Amino acid sequence: MSTKYTWYFFQKILDFSKNFIFFIFLCESINAQFSDTLQFKYRDSKVLIVSKVSTDNEWEFENSIKDEKNKKTKFKINFSFGNMQLNTKSIFNGINNFAPIRYKALNSLNTNFALYFKSIKLKKESLKLFIGVGVGKNKLDLDKQLLSISKDTMSVFNSSLISGSQGLEISSISKSILKHHYFTIPINFSWLPFHNKNPKIKTELELINQFLMVGKSKLEYDENGLDQTIKTRNDFFNNKYFLSGNLKFIYKNIGVFFQTNILQYSNLYKDLYTYSYGLTLCI
Repeated sequence: MSTKYTWYFFQKILDFSKNFIFFIFLCESINAQFSDTLQFKYRDSKVLIVSKVSTDNEWEFENSIKDEKNKKTKFKINFSFGNMQLNTKSIFNGINNFAPIRYKALNSLNTNFALYFKSIKLKKESLKLFIGVGVGKNKLDLDKQLLSISKDTMSVFNSSLISGSQGLEISSISKSILKHHYFTIPINFSWLPFHNKNPKIKTELELINQFLMVGKSKLEYDENGLDQTIKTRNDFFNNKYFLSGNLKFIYKNIGVFFQTNILQYSNLYKDLYTYSYGLTLCI
């Protein structure tokens, strides 16, 4: 009997020892979790667990997030919308309206959209270089005039009455629009003229490489009481490529711009220049 109880006694001690060791290990694990700062990343987010007894500075975690954001290349989006007018010479030599083409100046527009995917710091935060891609459109309202294209020339003229190909009479032109759509590669120099006093004010000088994608004309008129539309796709003698300059003054995200072509715009009218001005939004 004594041998039996002795074995039973040792068995109880062994069970108690195993439970005790497990309890100690559990307490140490819990204590370690509350004594330290636990930080881990899930997808694009970070989770921080700080114990009450920890002496670590939990705000350093926010600083690390800010540092990571600064290291990442930021995308920049720009949208510009303004009035476009034609000039007989470079805008730097003065303003003189282009006589061969009559148009409605207030209804003629220039729009540009650009996405800048690459940025280079040239001088800390005060001067940066941005490179991107975008699209642009020049819209010219021809003031209810007819647009005629032959092999080597283009004419814009008034006509209140036109004979159709089958003897039908065309009158009452309601709309005559000429558009050119471009693929653009802008190179943008952005600097803060008052970096220390007012960093919200920004100035940008941009060189825009413009590649002609398509030209479109749209003529709407009344023919024997029926509304008719004629659409034409052509380059309308515009150059396949030209270079423009764009100057912007921006406060926070909103500003104004002035744009003009530097290289020749049309291969038909050698003295044709354009200039545009309006609002710009930078995000």
